[in-house]
Amino acid sequence: MSVYCDRSGPHAWSAHVHVQDQLFCLLDPVECLIRLQSLKHGWQEFMVQGPAVWVIPGQTRHSGICGEHSDRVMLYCEPAFVLDTLGPDKAGFTILSLSRLVGRDSLVGPLVKAFRPLCRGEDAAHGLYIESMGTTLATHLLRALFKADPRPLQRGRFSEKTAASLTRYIDEHLADELSLATLAQVCNVSPGYFSRLFKQTFGVSPHHYVMRRRVEKAEALLRISDEKEIDIALQCGFSDDTLMARWFRRVLGCLPREIRARHEQNIESRKTDDPTGHARFSLARDA
Repeated sequence: MSVYCDRSGPHAWSAHVHVQDQLFCLLDPVECLIRLQSLKHGWQEFMVQGPAVWVIPGQTRHSGICGEHSDRVMLYCEPAFVLDTLGPDKAGFTILSLSRLVGRDSLVGPLVKAFRPLCRGEDAAHGLYIESMGTTLATHLLRALFKADPRPLQRGRFSEKTAASLTRYIDEHLADELSLATLAQVCNVSPGYFSRLFKQTFGVSPHHYVMRRRVEKAEALLRISDEKEIDIALQCGFSDDTLMARWFRRVLGCLPREIRARHEQNIESRKTDDPTGHARFSLARDA
């Protein structure tokens, strides 16, 4: 799954082909002209009035023109993901208004709304979060577009061996740009199925789990290292210390500097309480 979101001005895109099925979400009430080429009908033109969603099947040559500014989300879905979501029914070219989709699936509206600040650059987000959001949105859009009954979820979980391998891989690569596709490959399953199995196994989304582990690693480093917060943030996979502070507040209810300040106070307290005048250090977590 590849996810792109932005606020685009008037533009045209020349004829091209994608291997993946493309879900194009136009979030504002503007018009776009889409041109598709097929062996049976040649080039066809479709005028789309936003807000709307359309599907362009993989290997379909297409071009388009959009004459006004609009927030847009583009989701490129691998064939395995579409098969996992819809079953054997292949997604074809389809256009539908977002309002009608919201009527079919109540989660589409909130998911689209969550992408608005990302399109406009008003909210910085980690790649894994955007990819997780895109996977969820694509699942609900495909089911709503093609009126597919939700496929029975396999209520399985990762085996203990797979779960252990996965968590070890995550811990060893916290500083890297982890993606759903990469993590799914570790478990040898599709990204869509991986997300469901992960939630059933760990009780949280892959994104939340990874960010929590980054917080825990950063917390440990703050207690044993004099490095600057920005350096610790980068070591743990945060894009900057501001994002790290945001996640510290969300997970621990405090800021990184408060963790370090409390730790330093505890060390000073131990020095004062030690009658020999020598500090005794403990590797245990501070209360």
